[in-house]
Amino acid sequence: MIKGRYAISWLYGEFRIARFRKGEVVESWASPELVESKEDLADALREAANNITFTNAGDVTIVHEHDLHTHDYLEVPAMKRRDLERYLKRRVDQDKTFDEPAQWCYHTVAHRDGKSGVLLHLLPAHLVSSTVNTLDAVGLATRNYVPLTEIVSDMLPKLGVDDDVMVVVVACFKQRTELVVALGDGDALFVRELNYGLADETLDRGLTDVNRTLRYARQQLGRQASELLVMGPLDESLQALMTDGTDIPVRFVEHTDEPEFWAKQAMALSGKLSANYLSSFANRGLTTDVVRRGAGFATVAVVSLAVVTTIVTSGLVAHRAEEINEIEMANADVLTDIDMAERALNYAREKQDHLEKLREATQNIPTDLLSDLSRMLPSGTALKRVSVERGEAGWVILLQGEVYGDLRAGARTLAQFEHTLAQAPWHMNVTQSFRDSWMQQFGQGKLSNATGFSIEAQM
Repeated sequence: MIKGRYAISWLYGEFRIARFRKGEVVESWASPELVESKEDLADALREAANNITFTNAGDVTIVHEHDLHTHDYLEVPAMKRRDLERYLKRRVDQDKTFDEPAQWCYHTVAHRDGKSGVLLHLLPAHLVSSTVNTLDAVGLATRNYVPLTEIVSDMLPKLGVDDDVMVVVVACFKQRTELVVALGDGDALFVRELNYGLADETLDRGLTDVNRTLRYARQQLGRQASELLVMGPLDESLQALMTDGTDIPVRFVEHTDEPEFWAKQAMALSGKLSANYLSSFANRGLTTDVVRRGAGFATVAVVSLAVVTTIVTSGLVAHRAEEINEIEMANADVLTDIDMAERALNYAREKQDHLEKLREATQNIPTDLLSDLSRMLPSGTALKRVSVERGEAGWVILLQGEVYGDLRAGARTLAQFEHTLAQAPWHMNVTQSFRDSWMQQFGQGKLSNATGFSIEAQM
């Protein structure tokens, strides 16, 4: 029996599910009410089952945006994948705005000028697990779970924009508006969420925020945006006002106002995604027992491959090609999971050793840190205040100063400084990045070529 193929767009509460056959929508259903919780999702799926076919167990791809999702662009030096994921894991623990464990994934960005960065997506892990479990309960196996920017990144190269040109995407929904600053090749650089949809009463406010985003992108990225790409349903009067309200050309992307548009785009995504909450291994809390189970799964996958090879040599390849591909992908994923689990365990041991050494030398930390700061502090910066205090949970460090010169170069300098603080021998957890103070100064119009910064950390 052929599996069903489904896609869900669940964007700021707007929920729609579509069933596909040969890449085309054959049935769809949209919730008339906003779907905002696990209970709402279960109710929506029960109602969907009364309107579309759920008889065959199927695979589902979901594109999801929620107010608790965050999307942070980080400039990082070129490094191996394992080192990058270790660094990102630390940033997730530092930057998340909630206490519970986070689920995360990322999209790497390689600029043509040799610079590199990462768009880091994170959200509370319970949102992913509860969604996947609820879908499992109605017979839908979640294959991909992606943020909206992954759809935008997949679409942009198809819209006729030059690869190295910067654009601003305005994605319109009933309750929210999402702004994505990206390059024509699909690399997203900056995401901003507006807590309102675009309507007659909010359009002036929306245009103000769009123009502020344009100015910020020009200042921080040193590029001029060539086009404003609007996606979503807007009536003709709003389209005309938006066209007149910005100083760059505005294009209303075709078909994005269709009800199943985002679900169709989710279904069209390639199998190997850059940002997929289900395939990002770095955020999984694995134990040794899980590693053993992973090894068992790998053994099963290898045996399965042997069986498939026999089938192929028997002349049945035409009927089994899809199964072969799925088994190979599953085998590769399991082997990668085992490798990453071992590295995660080794990192945890290193961290424990570091904590033990800190306990032994705790009284000397303030003196040692102050003497070491002269080595770690990059050129072009000056410290104005250093505070090292003992708190209940460990040492609390406050570094305040100024960085001089071009803002982009200053941002790279401070990002590297924070990265150095997080490395041996100090292994600090940066609890408040310099970006927080910069955003405050930006809002006050105080960013200049001599920009103050504040970094808070714990260890």
